[in-house]
Amino acid sequence: MFNLQAWCSKGLLGALIILAACTANSQPEPYQPSSVIRKTAQSKPELARAVLSEIGTAQHYDQYLGNIVDFAFAPATYKPKFHAWLQGVLAREAGWKHAESNYIARLEATFSEAELKELLTLSKQPLVKKLLQAEVQAYADAAPERRKRLDKVWNDYNSSRIPMPPEVMKETEQPRK
Repeated sequence: MFNLQAWCSKGLLGALIILAACTANSQPEPYQPSSVIRKTAQSKPELARAVLSEIGTAQHYDQYLGNIVDFAFAPATYKPKFHAWLQGVLAREAGWKHAESNYIARLEATFSEAELKELLTLSKQPLVKKLLQAEVQAYADAAPERRKRLDKVWNDYNSSRIPMPPEVMKETEQPRK
């Protein structure tokens, strides 16, 4: 799960930065550098929280928990109400509110105050918002196929059609510390 979370957050920020670089010249008005950004006094944690809020990380994070629910049930046993309920439980018990401080700390450690201000400005651009909405919709649209593939992987694993490498097998046989 940690790898998925890290990948999603890195992917989202990477896409945001790349998109900003690619679209700076195509904006109807010239891009305004960080020196023109409104001069409100915000701390780095506040800026990081604002960036994450603007790009919808909380909603994305909780939606991505759906992978766990998708993995738990075969497509043939999919029950929409139960799926929605279980995803809600996961969001409440292991969702964004439990991870937000880690994300804020990572942004604080990775970006300077000026960079966070610039990311906040970029995240408010209509084209960036459109990109992020398209990414979330694409993720949702892929759910049925993802569910089928996860079910196949799980069945293949349980049927020994996906062999475990010897070094992994050895590690799984060792007692936990």
